[in-house]
Amino acid sequence: MVTIRDVARESGVSVATVSYVLNNGPRPVSPKTRERVVAVMRRLDYHPNAVARSLVRRRTQTLGVVVGHVQPEVVTNNYYAGVLAGIFAGAYQRSYNVVFFTEQGTITQIERHIRTQQPDGVLMIAPDIGLELPARLGHVGIPLGIVGAEGVYTETGALQIDVDNVLGTRLAVEHLLERGHTQVLHMMGTPGQASVQVRREVFEQVMREHGLSITDDRILECTFDPVSDAQLLAQRLAHNPPTAIFAGNDDLALTALQVIKEQGLRIPEDIAVVGFDDGPLAAHVAPGLTTIRQPMRAIGEAIVCGLADQLEGTHPHPEVRLLHFAPELIVRGST
Repeated sequence: MVTIRDVARESGVSVATVSYVLNNGPRPVSPKTRERVVAVMRRLDYHPNAVARSLVRRRTQTLGVVVGHVQPEVVTNNYYAGVLAGIFAGAYQRSYNVVFFTEQGTITQIERHIRTQQPDGVLMIAPDIGLELPARLGHVGIPLGIVGAEGVYTETGALQIDVDNVLGTRLAVEHLLERGHTQVLHMMGTPGQASVQVRREVFEQVMREHGLSITDDRILECTFDPVSDAQLLAQRLAHNPPTAIFAGNDDLALTALQVIKEQGLRIPEDIAVVGFDDGPLAAHVAPGLTTIRQPMRAIGEAIVCGLADQLEGTHPHPEVRLLHFAPELIVRGST
């Protein structure tokens, strides 16, 4: 097996110089020498021991990912799958490994598990409002990146990235109002999540701005279970059907399309539907789903790169802790 001493001997430099090349310091190495050492490592197919490097650098080159309470559906949920795809891409670009942690057990158990694994930083996707874990991790100095929390964890010092939920919701609701709909039902996700709460609040605000009151039968609290959500919607449509539905995400919107068809109603003539995500299926259902596009993959990549810049001391604007990506209304056949 090729060792660091073999690389040093073939390069005509000391073992320490090879180590400086591998670890980008602590002492500078001239570009010419660095190129020579790297060329030898490639020629000899030398791969430094990851454990040894982590001991020297006091870093594991690992990012922990904590997903919310939908772990069983994380690979099929449009939002989580899209953000995770971006996280994987960003981690690959920045040479980080990814390890998953779940929100099972007590907060103390989760925190202990994370601290035992010693990731360089932790990424959280759509944590519930009031979750103590971000504050606990921030208190012990673990760098944090949070996606989908609308900036509610500012006291932790975490880097936070989200789509502009206020603008996205306004685009969706005003699109339905422009189509002449005044009886709009909002299918909302789990109330404990910040983005869900913001979308409901903005939905109600926009309706009031247009002189339209919001009654209880125009809000439908849903779950991540498509079967139970379909039953809830079918019951609502049977009694006081709306002329349009604003769904808090594409998964709910796709459920709505299915239920509307099963009840023999036409889309969009009888009931129009707008989603939020623009996931892979939105353009391929019949009719195509009008939705709010949020760049989920780009958000995932951005949170990894931002946290990596912070860990490596290269973040161009370390004072900026909350970033919003712009949403886009994508009009298709469902409206």
